[in-house]
Amino acid sequence: MFNFSYFFEVFPQIASKLQVTLLLTLIAAVFSLFIGIIIAVIGYYKVKIFYPVTRLYLSVLRGTPLVAQLYFFYYGLAHISEIVLNMKPLTAVALVLSFNTGAFMSESIRGALLSVDPGQKEAAAMLGMSELQTITRIVLPQTFRVALPALFNDLINLLKSTSLAFMLGIRDVMGQAKSEGAQSFRYFEIYLAVMLIYWLLVLALTRVHKVMDTKCSEMY
Repeated sequence: MFNFSYFFEVFPQIASKLQVTLLLTLIAAVFSLFIGIIIAVIGYYKVKIFYPVTRLYLSVLRGTPLVAQLYFFYYGLAHISEIVLNMKPLTAVALVLSFNTGAFMSESIRGALLSVDPGQKEAAAMLGMSELQTITRIVLPQTFRVALPALFNDLINLLKSTSLAFMLGIRDVMGQAKSEGAQSFRYFEIYLAVMLIYWLLVLALTRVHKVMDTKCSEMY
């Protein structure tokens, strides 16, 4: 039977590790967006030498399970790299999440770049603007608005992917839930609490997206 008393007791204990989950999400989101922009620009302009490398990167990161990437990086590379061997689990998870989500964000951004009218770039060139000025002042602002829905989907997937951090011993929301479950064996109440926490976070992100989308619509 569902134990309401235990549910309301364990919920705040699991939620107390929410800061770890949010920290992982924030760090990975910043770096993955940075990675995504760089790869998208390389793909958009098909920069020699770098373009084939980024295509291979995308193929591998998008075509393999995140769990396998996490284990390969933290346990596999540890045999050949002292840096990885001495790396803290939180740092390792943040890096893997950044590289993985960056691969997905890059495709969202590249698709948005392709949607920008080429005529605007030609007009900028006629006005004497450099390639860098054209990208930063004309292309990227429009790209951001077009890519916003896809990027928020990537961000939501990133948030949910942080739940794998417990596999490296990190005491996040899932890690705390696993610890509580090992003591009480009340898995129904525990993982219902976990699902509720992630659901509320996704609802909050969805709300933020709607607000930002409205603001962008007013600006353009």
